[in-house]
Amino acid sequence: MTAPASRPPLSPAGGERAPLALRSADLLRTLRLVWQASPRHSLTYALTTLLGSALPAANLYVGKLLLDGVARAAAAGVSYAALLSLLGVQVALVVAGSLMSTVQNASQQLLGDSLQHAVSRRILDKASGLSVEAFENAETYDKLQQAYREVGSRPLGVATQLVGLAGAAVTLVSVGALMAQLGAWVLPLVLLASLPGVWVSNKFGVENYRMLRWQTHDARVQNYLGGLLTSDQLVKEVRLFGFEPYLLGRWREYYLGFRRQLEDIIRRRSAWGFGASLLSALLIGLASALILRRAAAGEITVGDFGIFVLGIAQVQGTVAGLLNGVSGIYQNLLYMRNLFDFLELPGRDLDAGEEWRGSIESIEFQAVGFRYPLTERDVLRGVSFTVRRGEALALVGENGAGKTTVVKLLTRLFEPTSGRILLNGQDAARFSPRSVQREMSIIFQDFGQYQMSARENVAIAEVGRLGDAAGVGRAVEQAGAAYVDDLPQGLDTPLGRLFQGGRQLSGGQWQRLALARLYFRDASVLVFDEPTAALDARAEFETVAALREQAAGRITLLISHRFSTVRLAEQIILLDGGVVREAGSHPDLIALGGQYAALYALQARGYASGETADAPADPLPQTR
Repeated sequence: MTAPASRPPLSPAGGERAPLALRSADLLRTLRLVWQASPRHSLTYALTTLLGSALPAANLYVGKLLLDGVARAAAAGVSYAALLSLLGVQVALVVAGSLMSTVQNASQQLLGDSLQHAVSRRILDKASGLSVEAFENAETYDKLQQAYREVGSRPLGVATQLVGLAGAAVTLVSVGALMAQLGAWVLPLVLLASLPGVWVSNKFGVENYRMLRWQTHDARVQNYLGGLLTSDQLVKEVRLFGFEPYLLGRWREYYLGFRRQLEDIIRRRSAWGFGASLLSALLIGLASALILRRAAAGEITVGDFGIFVLGIAQVQGTVAGLLNGVSGIYQNLLYMRNLFDFLELPGRDLDAGEEWRGSIESIEFQAVGFRYPLTERDVLRGVSFTVRRGEALALVGENGAGKTTVVKLLTRLFEPTSGRILLNGQDAARFSPRSVQREMSIIFQDFGQYQMSARENVAIAEVGRLGDAAGVGRAVEQAGAAYVDDLPQGLDTPLGRLFQGGRQLSGGQWQRLALARLYFRDASVLVFDEPTAALDARAEFETVAALREQAAGRITLLISHRFSTVRLAEQIILLDGGVVREAGSHPDLIALGGQYAALYALQARGYASGETADAPADPLPQTR
């Protein structure tokens, strides 16, 4: 059983000792995000917070006057009307505080919603502009997950805590001025009593951040294992092979690893927290003793003592809020750095370059090579071929030979690391990927199964034609997906099991919809990556016949392990280890007696002995 990767002892993670300039830049960038999300609610929240911060001192002072007035009234020194007026002032302060708190909370909620939408939009925009290679990189995917995790609260947390710092300063200065009149040592002792708890909170807040950062990868693996156990698509295979205990065991191993780290942090945080509470209690006790000595000497009034008792909680809460605000801003900026790291990833502008116009008449690969970033192995080396309008080119080879990489280069999802790709004799790199891709339509081996309506599954190939009912109908007919007429709502039936009312399809039915999606786009280049992999023999026959018809007058690229499909190509290229080993027509390669002929003979023997359903002898007339 594979256990989660071991983790080093807790120590500052990379990026936590970033320069102050970077932290300041991240702070300004975060505040800019908040302000741009909703200037009105940002300003409302800040003003109500600052105004409300002056109310605690006002309440304390009015409360002192009331207590002193009550004490004097006992000695017949104050009238009832005077006491009533002080009470009116205190009630007015309470009402004002309640009003500002209501406005503050409402503006914070509305600001938070606007901010979440704005940041989510930025993340989605960034993800839309990343290259395909970025999505195939685990580190990039971790950054995407971390960025999404911080959308909800971190940016708003930075802004509210910064405003809170200003408000806490107003409260501390005003309340502190009242308490300073009670004795020189009272306020310093109360302030000191607030520090231990804040220090403990800050220390373990940073450690929690480090733990969550280290756990990102392992948590993703654990979620994946849990997803395997709950997947509707995989449940049959999991049950049949009976490896639920293995998956559950691995899932639990990751949990136990997380649990050990959590127990360690909780144990140390509890011990430090108790020590901090004990020290704070001793300091407050000392301050209380000093006040009681002055009270016994008749140096302070009942109202002054009330200020001390109520002020202790007020000052401690304010100091804790002030220092926790500083540490909270620091911690939130650590998380915001995750978001900014993702937003700062190099993107790819699919509209950069000249706009391609017209159909693609020829495609030429000139010694094309490709290597994934940060790797040292070439996936393709020196691949050269030419295919023209009206011709079909087939790519064959074992898994990992580089066939799909050729497709990704052809469709401008990847860019070559060496060599050139020419379109109509012109370097494809001159033109914007998006404009070139509009002339291409494709079905991938791992085609999308979109949890949308059947109509949308077809028409999203060209979203500008979503309302083209006739075009959708033709594409469905060409793909042999007539079964959609029998769905409860026809083409408007929602598909999949993710949402209520969805109808799940078989693998072959999904593949026919993917073929319809390919046919819906009026492209001059058609790319078929294992177009019949999920189809039965009859469906394959019909699909190949339709494919042959649709390929007329276009450039067709085929990837298939089935020779019944491959044989319709005028030109066949066999890739091995990213290199072109053999090239030619089917008869030429059979006559050559090389690797292609050996693979063909192997499949033919399997078909003759009934070991495979793939008939190498194409029932359709062979294309020469």
